[in-house]
Amino acid sequence: MIPQGQYESLHKLVFGQRARAVYAVMDGAMIEGLPGRLAEIAPDAACLFEGALDPMLSAAAPWLVKLDPDSTATQMALRDGWNGHWGIVLQTDPALDLRAVRSHLRRVLRVRAPDGASMLFRFYDPRAFRTVIPVLDPPARREFFGPIHGVFVEGRSPDSVLFFARDGRPEPQALPLASAA
Repeated sequence: MIPQGQYESLHKLVFGQRARAVYAVMDGAMIEGLPGRLAEIAPDAACLFEGALDPMLSAAAPWLVKLDPDSTATQMALRDGWNGHWGIVLQTDPALDLRAVRSHLRRVLRVRAPDGASMLFRFYDPRAFRTVIPVLDPPARREFFGPIHGVFVEGRSPDSVLFFARDGRPEPQALPLASAA
């Protein structure tokens, strides 16, 4: 959990552009009981894995949830889980619904290793995101982002957030989080 001042600062950054829809991809491997928690606070949340899953796999899966400024899911993603590697926050066009975002993210879940093997890309782990995304070449970066305008990721220091813009430079913009409001 981050301090209230940092939460308010992060909230303003994430919801500062009213012309954007906001989603979180939350990592079930990092959040105990995520499917059950989301069923209570965000019943429209969608697992990024397809089909009927074993309960253990479902519990460890990535989940997509729409965030609204005053929702409990927003507090969970931005206050309770920030700096705990719980996930990432996306900005999209407001017309892009949860199904469309999920469809795009499912396409980037799997990547090819140098030996040609298919493997899971845990892009929703902020540590993986901030390591891999800056080294993508421009076509791969455009393919990864697709309809996503930008992604907020926890920084390496607890008082900062990184913003990766689809159309920006490969390096993220580091934004400070106020420690007191």
